[in-house]
Amino acid sequence: MSEARVAKHTFVYNGERYFRDKSEDVLMCSYGEKEDPLGTKASLNVTNHVDRALLKGKVRYVTTADVEWTRQARADVEAEGQLKYFTLDAAGTATFSYEKAKSGRLKLAKFVIDEGPLQSLLNNDATGARRFLAQEGKDGRIVSTIWVLVEGKIAESFAAAGTSTGAIDAEVLSAAKLRLTVKKSGSASGTTAIVLEEGTTFAYLMHRVQKWNKDKTHVEELDIDAKGLN
Repeated sequence: MSEARVAKHTFVYNGERYFRDKSEDVLMCSYGEKEDPLGTKASLNVTNHVDRALLKGKVRYVTTADVEWTRQARADVEAEGQLKYFTLDAAGTATFSYEKAKSGRLKLAKFVIDEGPLQSLLNNDATGARRFLAQEGKDGRIVSTIWVLVEGKIAESFAAAGTSTGAIDAEVLSAAKLRLTVKKSGSASGTTAIVLEEGTTFAYLMHRVQKWNKDKTHVEELDIDAKGLN
């Protein structure tokens, strides 16, 4: 089993370090300025989010992390602002806490937009994000990976559906809400759905533009930015 460890500013999974600071403000494809780039509190200062409609067909589930919550420090787990986790009840979410994580055996589910689709999104559709990154320069970032807290049955449904983008049906609910739906696993009927919105991101990873064309109107190369990198 891959190691999953929660620290005050970082979530570590399989050796990769993810950002936690300001995660309550972050959505998939939020963009803005990276603050304190080399410090312990490096994080994204969100300027805006790519239109949710442009993300349809691009977001995919990657994996689920099992966290031994009893081995994590309460102060580290609850270091961020008030977060929510996804439930199977009618409300859909509940307030996250260290005790809830332990008693509910919550898991972390990872969702990404791969580098190729992300680059295409910036070049062909997300004009506002591309212009911002061009103007912001070396500190401009866009979120490409998020981890969200889920009950075990939800994690099982996403895992059973598979990791291709076609396994998830995405529906835009508002400018800042995107519903991801998969068929329930096994013989169960119906579907399992979560709504990605502010307050549901536990940790995240970003990309920056490594290379532009001459007049900065086209992204030629993206570079991953994980916690601890410049």
